[in-house]
Formats: sequence, C-alpha cells, structure tokens
Amino acid sequence: MKMNLLSPIGVFDSGIGGLLIAKEIEIQMPNENLIYFGDTINMPYGEKSKDFIEKNSLRIASFLYKKKCKALVIACNSITSNALDVIEKKFNKKILIFNVIDPVVKSKIFLSSKRIGIIATSATIRSNFYIKKIKQNYKHLEINQISTSLLAPMIEKGLKIKKNIIQNYLNNFKSIDTLLLACTHYFFLKKEIENFYHGKVHLIDVQKIVVKEIKKKLYKEKLLRIFPNCKKINHIFYTSNLKKSTFFEKKTRTLFGKKAFIKKHIF
Repeated sequence: MKMNLLSPIGVFDSGIGGLLIAKEIEIQMPNENLIYFGDTINMPYGEKSKDFIEKNSLRIASFLYKKKCKALVIACNSITSNALDVIEKKFNKKILIFNVIDPVVKSKIFLSSKRIGIIATSATIRSNFYIKKIKQNYKHLEINQISTSLLAPMIEKGLKIKKNIIQNYLNNFKSIDTLLLACTHYFFLKKEIENFYHGKVHLIDVQKIVVKEIKKKLYKEKLLRIFPNCKKINHIFYTSNLKKSTFFEKKTRTLFGKKAFIKKHIF
C-alpha cells in the first residue's frame, strides 16, 4: 500500500491516554486528519501479559493499516515496551511507525539531569524497556522506576484521584530532579504532580517531544500536509466499548469538539 500525503495519521492506545498525543498532533499539524483507536474494553493494558498485548496491538495496527493511514502512532507505553518489535516486524517499510518512548530517550532532555524517576504501568516496568533505552544514551543517570498501577484505570473511568494516592506513589522517590510520566494516561495528572513537587522537579513534556519528531519525519518523507485541504478536517475515534455513553466519548468531545466522529468497533 503506497502512503499518500492526504491519508490520515493513525493513533492508538488502550484508552484515553493517547488522546492527548492526538491533540498535540492536531495542534502541531492542524491540516492532518486523524483516525484513533482506544481499546477501552480491554483497558488497562498495564496489567495484561506480554502475549496479550502483542496480539491485541497487532489487531489494532492492522485495522489502522487497512484504513490506509500513512503513519501509525503507538500512543501507549505498555504497548511500545512490549510489542513494538512485533509491530515493526509486521509493518516494516509498509507504513511509518512512531512510539512515545524513542523520541524522548533519544532527545537531549536528560543531559542536565542526574537522578530521574519513572512512573509507569506494571507491564512497562516489567519490560525494563526504559532502563535499557535510557542507559544506551545516558550512562551517568541514576534511574528509579515504580509501578503506579492504580492510576490509569481510575483516570480511564473519570474518577477523582485523591491527593494521598499520588503522594504515596511519589514519596517513593528520593531527591530526583526529573520525572518521566511513562504512561500517556498520567498526562491528565500533570498539574497535580507539579503541585506536589512545587516546581522543584522537572516534568518532561512528552507530547511535544513525540509529536515534534512525528512532524519532522513526515516532512522529511514529503507526507506532511503543510497547506490546508479544501475538505473539512474530521477525526474518527474508534472505541471497543459498545456502551452508549462512556468517559472516552466525553473526553474526546471535550478535546476535539465537532471535529470528532466517534464509532464503535470490536474485533
């Protein structure tokens, strides 16, 4: 399948976390159409086995490929750290593939850091993906990572997360200067985490770094829509939850308004 300038960008995640990556794509690349898939029925991926993550991720990636997307954005740390290799192997040279980890660890963001903390799902921590990747580029760093498994499911359901839950997790870190939110769901808690640290710990702006890399690559491959098309920009959001109204739908409407068309799809 030949990639086309006018084709949409495909984005997928276990739920609403990747919506903020999609929103950043809209901000930095306003002329692009998006197709998003949130596998909300199987959320959280952070508690699933590597085998489950691989199989489901391949299904979703194949779905977006068949929708003739020119790029595939894996907007999920659990999927990236457990299934990136199998996705790249299947779609090698067929479609541009991006993820939320490589652009961050390859950037120069850690040059001024000494001790970093990573909060992530159990699946991401178990994979040790971040440690391996970061140590390739920054051997001087002290890295402490913890699983914060309660957060993503609560965020996905739209539940208010009490301050003490966040505090109990973050108190595990001693004297860090940088914190990496290694789950896209956690982006929704950025303000609360910043308040906990009173501005004394740098929170990495993952969305901007990742999307900047996507934009750069699309431009290089002459696949970036620089000029507006005569057709109206519309984004399609698929959810695997067949219920009439979900928090996924509400969050999508809040972020994208009338540009969002929400559809149900289950494999």
